[in-house]
Amino acid sequence: MAKRNKQKKFWRRCLGVVLIITLVIIVGGGVTLGLIWHSENLDHNKLLLQNQNAIFYDQENQIITTPTTKKYAQLNEINPACVQAFIAVEDRHFYEHHGLSYPRIIKALVNNLAAGYSKEGASTITQQLVKNTHLTNEKTLQRKIREAVLALKLEQSYDKDTIIELYLNAIYFGNNLYGLANATEFYFNKSPSELTVAEGASLAGLIKNPSKYDPLSNHENFVTRAHLVLQLMHEQGYLNAEEYTASLNDPLTINTPVDLWIGTTYQTMALKEASRILNLSESDIVNYGYQIETYYQPETQKLLYDAMNEPTYALKGDKFAMLSAPNGQVSALWTSNPSLLNARRNFGSAMKPLLVYAPALELGVIQPETSIDDSPLIDTDFNPRNFDQQYHGLVTARTALAHSYNIPAVKILNATTIPAATSIANKMGLNLTDHETTAMALGNTQQGTTFLELANGYQTIANQGRNSPARFIRSIRDRNGNTVYFDLTNKYNYAPQAVGEDTAYLLTNMLLDTTRSGTGRKLSYLNRDIASKTGTTERSGNKTNTDATLVSYTPEHVLITWHGNASMKMENDLPRGATGGGMLANAAKQIQSVIADPDLHFTQPNSVKSVRLDAVDYAEHALRLANDATPEHEIVTALFANRYVPGAVSQRYLAPTATVVNGRINENNLPQLWFETLPHQTYNLYRNNVLQTVIEHQAGEYNFTDKNPQTNNLYRVDAVLPKQVPVSSNEITLRLPTPTQYKAVERKRVPWYF
Repeated sequence: MAKRNKQKKFWRRCLGVVLIITLVIIVGGGVTLGLIWHSENLDHNKLLLQNQNAIFYDQENQIITTPTTKKYAQLNEINPACVQAFIAVEDRHFYEHHGLSYPRIIKALVNNLAAGYSKEGASTITQQLVKNTHLTNEKTLQRKIREAVLALKLEQSYDKDTIIELYLNAIYFGNNLYGLANATEFYFNKSPSELTVAEGASLAGLIKNPSKYDPLSNHENFVTRAHLVLQLMHEQGYLNAEEYTASLNDPLTINTPVDLWIGTTYQTMALKEASRILNLSESDIVNYGYQIETYYQPETQKLLYDAMNEPTYALKGDKFAMLSAPNGQVSALWTSNPSLLNARRNFGSAMKPLLVYAPALELGVIQPETSIDDSPLIDTDFNPRNFDQQYHGLVTARTALAHSYNIPAVKILNATTIPAATSIANKMGLNLTDHETTAMALGNTQQGTTFLELANGYQTIANQGRNSPARFIRSIRDRNGNTVYFDLTNKYNYAPQAVGEDTAYLLTNMLLDTTRSGTGRKLSYLNRDIASKTGTTERSGNKTNTDATLVSYTPEHVLITWHGNASMKMENDLPRGATGGGMLANAAKQIQSVIADPDLHFTQPNSVKSVRLDAVDYAEHALRLANDATPEHEIVTALFANRYVPGAVSQRYLAPTATVVNGRINENNLPQLWFETLPHQTYNLYRNNVLQTVIEHQAGEYNFTDKNPQTNNLYRVDAVLPKQVPVSSNEITLRLPTPTQYKAVERKRVPWYF
């Protein structure tokens, strides 16, 4: 009994303590709420978002402005179905509550506790309005209390129609667009009163995540989200069954005027970059008035726009142009179709320098004057043809790149290996998978490549092999003027070395020939140091093209120009004659004529050596490369990376490449040999100086089993080219009937001459 009384007293004391704590919390909370209630004031100017927009500055710290001012839409100027769409998806009880939705708060609290993190919010339209106009993005209890207090005050000060009107004019719609009127003009070229039900629903769905549901770059997501909003409108009684079905079938065609604002795409990319840097949504960056300093140059932007839209060039389809410095600073970017900003394309031969030649040069597989046999591929399922449908025999790597021959590119990639080439290309700023195929020799990758990745690769080459990704922002300040980000890469010129300085210079030197005598020769009339590479992507089985690309660069600039079929619908293809070196080159030439300094030249680094050929080598070189269009005065010297210069150039120039033979006695007690082969060389295999077999047109590892061996077997392999002295491999001894040790020979790097 005494024990039971003690337990009762204990629990009474606990209950008393709980009641006291609860009372303190209630009183303290009440006092806190009271203080917050009296300290928080509504600002009508803030409700109109007059001082909350993000501000963008150009390279000279001038505010980037638009030719049109921000528009305000009265509620009676908006299609009522559009207003209903926002209510259906954002706050179905908007006209019933007084600023806060207590059932939504309880539901969100339960779900968040169950999930263990802040999984969902419970903000009403009223709360969203005050959050976007009066508060910061911090996720604290104090901010939520302030938001609730301001929402209640807002409901006391304004009627529901005014609140929804202010809300629709304050929210962010992506692509640097504030308010419904600006969004409808930009996306649909309409006023809010002209919106269809489906269009209104699409804009209501967009605001949850303007980046994910961007109609320009993620149109499929945009449409899917719009259909969800239409479904909610139907379930909540705003649409009957017939109206709902009709709206689902209503096409959501984006009709953004091309010349509405030529700087829009640049600011869009700067905003996306700011979102990544600060780990904030684009909406938050806009609504909280961040100040973003960029590398934007208005006069350069106008130069790109004018060149790409010059009537005499008649560039068909969608268009894209971007100018950056080798260290990654983007000064101008324009496109007629913003969906291209995130698109992954196959740029054809414009990718060969990055996917094939740079990795091969970096690993010493080739040097510019390496001889490649442009003849049919043997024993392979991948059999591309050259663009001119011709074979050109032995050509240098320099010539193969300048004229964009496909077969030599495949052979070089095979010698480099796909994993090695992929690894190096990724270091240069690309994003290749572990499942690439030989098709990458022609510029086709599994996922495609974005324009920014394409720029990253060429910037690396133009920047002496240092990878500095494309970027738009110099610094970011919050609305109080505090610097929250500064581009340290720009200040300290830091960038990791992706490939050697020698590789970058040798590739640039080869691409100068593309301008002088290859597919980019229209740029040669400018008589300046401009390296270039063209690319054209054909539609399989059709005589039309989907992409025409020309990348050109100088010691100061990297320029990407492109036109093609963004939608990939066959009816929007370019004609077959529209190539990277065609009319597109005229636009690039117009731009380069202004920005390319005639007095600037690419400087040969100390890591590259010029080797003069003697008379014998020169004559032999000219004889073997009879089909090579390179002028004679340009092949008297050859360029090599110092780390890969052959031991003796004289008498060895373009000589056959020796191989390394390995072997063992296999499980059947037969000698088994294996060694690497190159497709343009013939290999004679000898046993005890007696010819056993001849291997031709083989690439990669070759396996040979001697089915009629002698007791003692001495093997070697001679590599043979026409009119050349054969070169021998190591010799290897395999004795029967049991395996014995054989001479171990270190595997050598593939030399520069194959």
